[in-house]
Amino acid sequence: MSSKISRRTFGKTAAGLAAVASLKASSFARAADANKKFNLALIGCGGMGRYKLNNFCDSGRVNVVALCDVDPAQSAQAAEIVEKKLSQKAKQTKNFHDVINDKSIDIVIVATPDHWHAIPMILAAQAGKDIYCEKPCCHNIHEGQVMLKAAQKYNRIVQIGTHQRSIPHIQEGRQLIRDGKLGLISMTNTFTYGNDYPTNMGNDPDTDPPAGVDYDTWLGPAPVRKFNARRFHNKWRWYFDYGCGMVGDWNVHLQDIIMWTLGAKAPISVCTSGGHLLLKDDRDTPDVMQAVSEFGPIEGIAPAGFVQTYTMRKTSGKPWFAGGYGMDFSGTNGLMHLTRNDYQITADRENWEKPDSPFRIEGFNKQHDKADEKAHVAHVANFLDCVTDRKTPIASIESHYHSVVGCHLANVSLKLGRGFAETDLLGKTKRKTGDMKGINGGRNIYWNAEKALCYKDAEHKIEDKEANALLSRDYRKGFELPTV
Repeated sequence: MSSKISRRTFGKTAAGLAAVASLKASSFARAADANKKFNLALIGCGGMGRYKLNNFCDSGRVNVVALCDVDPAQSAQAAEIVEKKLSQKAKQTKNFHDVINDKSIDIVIVATPDHWHAIPMILAAQAGKDIYCEKPCCHNIHEGQVMLKAAQKYNRIVQIGTHQRSIPHIQEGRQLIRDGKLGLISMTNTFTYGNDYPTNMGNDPDTDPPAGVDYDTWLGPAPVRKFNARRFHNKWRWYFDYGCGMVGDWNVHLQDIIMWTLGAKAPISVCTSGGHLLLKDDRDTPDVMQAVSEFGPIEGIAPAGFVQTYTMRKTSGKPWFAGGYGMDFSGTNGLMHLTRNDYQITADRENWEKPDSPFRIEGFNKQHDKADEKAHVAHVANFLDCVTDRKTPIASIESHYHSVVGCHLANVSLKLGRGFAETDLLGKTKRKTGDMKGINGGRNIYWNAEKALCYKDAEHKIEDKEANALLSRDYRKGFELPTV
C-alpha cells in the first residue's frame, strides 16, 4: 500500500504512457517463452496475501521482488516465506507505488482489504502488469466497472481469487447441470452459518495504531476515524467502510458458482432483509441476512428464469469449517448440493406417491478431501498459464464482475431498509423502518445491467436515486479512483 495519491495518477505520466504503448510487444515476448519466471510483487501481506504468496512460491514459476504493506510486521512475515521457500530477499515497502513504478515486476497480487483493491489494480494494469486480485474484486459496483474497463483497455490478464471455479468436482457438477442431467432449474440457494453469539468482537475502546503502521494510508478512501483493533486485521470485513459483510466475503464465492454454472449475467431484481440483530459488537454489516434475487430466462437450463436465495446468520448454526455453508441447485430431476469438499445429488421420484416409482436421476454422495487446498494451487497455476499464453483465466474479472454485482446489490437493498412495518408480530411498536440495528429490507430494487442503474419498477421507468447513490462511495480526498 502507499502514501496518498491524487487524480494525477501514474497512468497519466509519461512513464505510464510508455508502458501502455509497449504492452502488445511485451505480451508477445512473454507468450513466446513458456519457461520464463515471472517477477512478482505482493500488495497486502495479511493472512490471505501470505497464503497466496505460498501458492505462487510453490509454483516454481516466480521470483518475488517486492512485498508491500502499511504494517511492516505483515510484510516481515511475508519476507520469511520468500526467504524460506525461494532463498530470496524481497524488498519490503509501505508504498505500493514502489511496486507500480518498478518496471521489472510482471505480476502483482492485490490481497488488501476490499476498499483497497481498486486503486492498485487499476494502476498496475496501466503500468502493464498482470494482476491476481482477491475477491470481491471491488468494494462497490462503480469500482468494478472501472477495474473491468482497465483490464480490457490495457489488455491485462486479471484473475480473481474465486478459486472454487478450479475445484474439479464443482466443474463436474457444473457440466452435469449444463448438460441438462438435473433437469430444468427454477431455484438456487446459497448459505453461510455460524454462531458468534453473544459478543463476538466485543467493544474494546479506540487506541493508537500499532507502532510502525501507516494508518492514514490503511484508511485510504474510507472516512477518517480513530484506530480500533476491531476494524483492523481480520475484522475489517464486518464494516461497510472497508468490506462488504458476509455477502461479499463468502457468498461471492458461492453465488459465483451459481451464476457461472447457469450463465447468468445479472439479476433482474433483488430484495434483502436482515440487520445487526443479536451480536453485541459495533459492526454495521448484518449478523442475519436473507437476500432474494430474481434472474431472467436462460435457454435450455432455466427457461422461465430462476430465483436465487442467500441465507446468512452469525447467530446460530455450524461454522463454515464444520459444514455450515453450501450451494444448492433445485432441478426438475432432483437437488444438487455442493461444497468445497462435498458433491451430492438427491434425486426426485417420478411419482412420490408411489414408493416404487423410479428416480428421475441417479443419486450419489461423494467426498473430496483437500479439494479446497488443491484448488488454490490450481487457480494460481491457471493464472500463470494465462499470463504466459495470454488466454482468458478461469475466473477472469470479466466473468467475476457479474457475480460481484449480484452480491453488492444485496447490500444496496439492505441499506435502503424499505418496506417493513414498524410493529412486531403482536402489533406492538418495535423498530423504525431502516434502523440498521433492526430488520431492514422490503421492496425490490430492479437492476438494468446495460445502463448499470437501479430502478423502482420492473419496466425501468422510475430511476431509484437512493439505490443508485449506493453504487459508489465518497472517496476521501487524495485517494480517488484513477481515471481510465
